[in-house]
Amino acid sequence: MTQLRFAVVSACFSVVLAAQTAPCLHQNDATNSATSAFFGMTTNPGLWAWQITPGAVTTAESIRIWTSHNYTSQTGEFAELEIWDNVSAQPGQRLCGGVWRLRTAAQWQGCNFDSPVTLLPTQSYWIVLTEPGWTNLPVQSNGISMPMMRLANATTNTWQPTFAPEALKYRIFCNKLDDQSVAPFGAACPSSAGGLGTVFVNSPPTVGNSSFKFEGSGFIPGSVAFGVIGTNSVWPSIPLPGAPNCFINTNIDVTLGIVTGVGNVRSASPNGHAEVPIAIPSTPVLIGYFLSCQIAAFDLGIGTSLPLITSNALRATIY
Repeated sequence: MTQLRFAVVSACFSVVLAAQTAPCLHQNDATNSATSAFFGMTTNPGLWAWQITPGAVTTAESIRIWTSHNYTSQTGEFAELEIWDNVSAQPGQRLCGGVWRLRTAAQWQGCNFDSPVTLLPTQSYWIVLTEPGWTNLPVQSNGISMPMMRLANATTNTWQPTFAPEALKYRIFCNKLDDQSVAPFGAACPSSAGGLGTVFVNSPPTVGNSSFKFEGSGFIPGSVAFGVIGTNSVWPSIPLPGAPNCFINTNIDVTLGIVTGVGNVRSASPNGHAEVPIAIPSTPVLIGYFLSCQIAAFDLGIGTSLPLITSNALRATIY
């Protein structure tokens, strides 16, 4: 995939963005201490589930877990997090989810969901992780444990409690993922499948971060798409002509052609995933410069005069 090399342009505006918003549903996240154990490697990616019960009405939009993966070149570089409902004390049906590229170092990492989901305090749900194999278990020793299962048969949706209850380290957010110097802006519009393609990051926009990238998830698999980079920090959200309920959430300084992924988390690019890599050089003069990214993807099933769906924008200030 083509990588965009960062260049200083006169249109950049310096802007200060806040730190990460606190999660609205979380457990075992007071420390960054986790077990050193990791999942095994099998013929197919592993599906693992932990049962949660919200203490209050929660509208979940994104999620992070504490994990790492040091063998991605052997197993695959991606993972997926979903929320499923609870049927007969096991995961029933998928409610929402998202895909992201696993980080090697242990850290909080995850994705936006392809649809906001309201979780009720009178019901239980399952956080389902699909991982390629050899991913570090996102669990804490001596934490608050919850029932844990693995998918034994995908055809019959048969889950087995192969482990004792484990203390999943997770953070569910009632907003799209943000972080220090990174904030979402504007709305995404639904695809013909009803999901939202959104943009997020799992690495900081710091000087010298050559692996910095904007990630997208929730798009129609195998779609021709465009990664749009802008540098105007006061750009408003503008309706996109010919695409009702879709918006231009960033100005257009650079456009990159990309294709959304097809396949499972062991694929080179999984279902509906996209990336816009930007190498940030070790140049102190870049501190304070502003970037914004939005992804637009063709969706021929949407039935509009302009068959595009658009993501939120993600605004970042280099520090």
